[in-house]
Amino acid sequence: MATERKTSKLDFIIVGQGLAGSLLGWRLLQQGCSVLIVDPCLEQTASRTAAGLINPITGKRFVKTQHIEEYLPAAKQLYGELAAFFSEEFWHGMQQVTLFQSKDDIEQWQKRRNEPDYKPYLGAQFSADSKAYLCEESAGGFEQKQCGYLDTVLLLDTLREHFQALGCFTKQHLNMDELTVGESSTQWQGYHAKKIIFCDGFQLQNNHWFAWLPLQPAQGEIFTLKTNKQLSEEIVHFGKWLLPLKNGQFRLGSTWQWKPLDEQPAAKSASELMHALEQQFPELSDAQLIEKKVGVRPGTRDKLPFLGSHPYHPSLSVFNGFGSKGALMIPWYAECFCHYLTKGLSLPEFADIKRYANDCPSC
Repeated sequence: MATERKTSKLDFIIVGQGLAGSLLGWRLLQQGCSVLIVDPCLEQTASRTAAGLINPITGKRFVKTQHIEEYLPAAKQLYGELAAFFSEEFWHGMQQVTLFQSKDDIEQWQKRRNEPDYKPYLGAQFSADSKAYLCEESAGGFEQKQCGYLDTVLLLDTLREHFQALGCFTKQHLNMDELTVGESSTQWQGYHAKKIIFCDGFQLQNNHWFAWLPLQPAQGEIFTLKTNKQLSEEIVHFGKWLLPLKNGQFRLGSTWQWKPLDEQPAAKSASELMHALEQQFPELSDAQLIEKKVGVRPGTRDKLPFLGSHPYHPSLSVFNGFGSKGALMIPWYAECFCHYLTKGLSLPEFADIKRYANDCPSC
């Protein structure tokens, strides 16, 4: 295994090797940039906890994700590119079904199915008797197209090995007190970088340079279980979601908790998940719990990410705030941010942190 490259002058230091830092690092290296990625290699992070679900239609009102026409092609292209390079499949396309939980759900579905913008993502309605895994009391639901999941752990491990082999990764926690910030560069442990880019998820709230950005982190839990009963071959959304895996295993998620953000399993979350599973799929009530994962999603106030450079310290940048849709959103934004960093192109106004510049202290 190669150690990190001992070059004092770098184009970029990336803080965090979650999905944001990894995909941005991949793009910058492709452009011939010199990069150092700094990460403490914690086992439990948002990216490593996430199921990596990609679903264009979400929420109680079945709303099409804003900018999905840009996000989805970019995600498929990048994950396909990575699969070809590493000879490994990271992205798994799967149909998703959403089960009706109320009369309001059915009314919303009837509304959405006739909207032209939704046709590429919505399939047919179905009744309970058309799905072997549904109980008779189910109100049925509808199929969703262009869904699937990203194997985030496999992708992150593969990219870490790649970065290590290139000598552009170091296993460390970056101490903010060790930074010397200048106008045209930032110094850290003998490295001089044109920009240091913070991709460290909800830890951004502890970064005094960017504390003015309205991060809204939310903790969540995901279970992995095993059963000998018949499982769906589709992702099933029923208020919670069930993702079938191999050998009778499936993932069940997820919960939302705003306080405390302690990254510890909660009895309330376990009860919430298992109750939802038993209500929807009584035959799975005896499934064996294999693993619990907890992570903190780096959400934002306006549900859009944080991209850009500090208004008063341009050598400090941020690429963060992708919330629960990182697997879908990050590929497109990584391309945009790479062009901003290497070609001086403008960022999308709706994601540029300039939208909050009035909240930034001048010091």
